[in-house]
Amino acid sequence: MEENIKNLNVFLSNLEVMSVKLQNYHWNVTGKGFFLTHEKLEEYYEEMREEIDEIAEHILAKGFQPLGTMKDFTQNAEIQEAKNEKIKSLEIVENVIKDFQTIKQKAMQIKQEAENKSDYATSSIMDEYLKNYSKKLWMLQEVVK
Repeated sequence: MEENIKNLNVFLSNLEVMSVKLQNYHWNVTGKGFFLTHEKLEEYYEEMREEIDEIAEHILAKGFQPLGTMKDFTQNAEIQEAKNEKIKSLEIVENVIKDFQTIKQKAMQIKQEAENKSDYATSSIMDEYLKNYSKKLWMLQEVVK
């Protein structure tokens, strides 16, 4: 399998694990900032579901098979699942920052590889993700200051 397809599947796995993690946090958030965190997490995981579909369809359009099982996703993701337990809002924000940084780094790697291979469709998709994750990181980092 081409290296860029492998990395797209890692990216897809990161998104899938992150989406489930965000939903887990949504259900288990406690403490100060509950309402805002609860609401924002739902927004993030719903948006991520669209990203997952876009990346999987992009892999298919390139003539390859996207990963599709939870086992595949957890084995290939660079992001770890969250425990199923109550967790404070601030701790969630700190964890989400780390995970978005991981996802953003993978998007940068994929973009660079795509540019090197003149794969402008993949590069263009990553541009949108990099812009999106940069904004999310800025906003989340303001919360923990």
